[in-house]
Amino acid sequence: MTQTQIGRRSAMGLAAGAGLAMAAGRKAKAADITLNIWTGYPELVPWYKAMGAEYTKAKGTQINILSTSLREHEQKLAAAVPTGTGPDVFDVGQILGITFIEAGLVKPNPAAVDGLLKSAAYRKSSAEQFTTDGKTYGLPMLFSTPAMFWNKAHFKEAGLDGPPKTFQQKMDYAKKLTKFDATGKMTRSGMSLRLSGQGSGIAEKFRFILEPAGGTLIVPNGKGKFHQGYDNDAGRAALKYYIDAVQIDKVDDPKVQHDAAAFVAGNTSMLMREAWVIGEIKEKAPNLDYGVAPIPAWGSGPHKTLLQHNGLWVNAKSKNIDAAYDFMLFISSKEASVKLTQLSGWVAARADVDWSPLLKDIPQYKEFVSPTDGVQFYPEPVMAAWNEIESRLADRLPGAYIDASLQDPAKLAAFIKAAAAQTDQILKQNDLYGT
Repeated sequence: MTQTQIGRRSAMGLAAGAGLAMAAGRKAKAADITLNIWTGYPELVPWYKAMGAEYTKAKGTQINILSTSLREHEQKLAAAVPTGTGPDVFDVGQILGITFIEAGLVKPNPAAVDGLLKSAAYRKSSAEQFTTDGKTYGLPMLFSTPAMFWNKAHFKEAGLDGPPKTFQQKMDYAKKLTKFDATGKMTRSGMSLRLSGQGSGIAEKFRFILEPAGGTLIVPNGKGKFHQGYDNDAGRAALKYYIDAVQIDKVDDPKVQHDAAAFVAGNTSMLMREAWVIGEIKEKAPNLDYGVAPIPAWGSGPHKTLLQHNGLWVNAKSKNIDAAYDFMLFISSKEASVKLTQLSGWVAARADVDWSPLLKDIPQYKEFVSPTDGVQFYPEPVMAAWNEIESRLADRLPGAYIDASLQDPAKLAAFIKAAAAQTDQILKQNDLYGT
């Protein structure tokens, strides 16, 4: 079994080689087959390697792992899968999985995979997310569901007792947690928000605040159509929260370290992120004193958090499709699911796993595997246009967060109105718009 980091220039050569190997292996014995697995999550590579070694030992089939960054992974899949030169098995979020389904590049699940997905092994909500037009496709692999990480040592130093329960309280706490040097330069942010980056993730993180505030990017009309749902008080309040954090209350700054790296290094006090950060802490800062709490509520409203799946998919053009589905089933067992979380930090999507040994060792996983009572989940829409909707909004948001003119409520409202109009336009272009 091998792992390859794909470079921009070598990707086509590797993909072509994979295609030749698959063609030769159509009628080959298991020991003569090599399955190519592509992932955009480097933290999953140790798990793939461990499970691949077990599979090779059991079946004889060789496993080749190709790993890139998430954005490169998505781009390479989009280029390679349609040409038949892509992987046999790949992982990707349902937000992109639906595009392969609609293009016929992922087939409906065979009976064994369909049966597993519909069994008690998975939550009903997971099975529904992987069902399109009455047929199931792929298998849920892991949850990309956020919670709030908080640095206990910072809180104790600031005289704060426990994590904030609301976003308003979070801002108050952040003011007490933020630190500056003698020149006024921020040296520790009170909270780390997603202020920049690439792709749809900026808008996804904007939803972490928008949804609790009572808004949403798109609203179903009950007839299979949708319209924007954030040109309203909630949308304006969510954007104002970011602008206040950066420009008014100054508890975050685009110039300081952000995201998991900042939390692991102790350079921010609060971070809304997924379970994989626990793996980063365990590896890089094992003595960090931290807790994990629900995403704060908005005022007296409920706690809300995103329900997002990353799935395993078999390439419909794989020349080793039976072996690919067999490997998919092998790495979706209960035992493999536990190892996935232990080795990567991500929480596996199976519902029938006993997490008590994990919680005994790392109690911070509790909010991810057994959420606080009353937490409401909002799912990611399963539609091909969703990625464009989030990506186009994400293009606009970073500039807004640092635009001083948006401190004017009228100009902030105009920004939200224009962004929401673009969302509706994308829905119209995809014949999905309806009120």
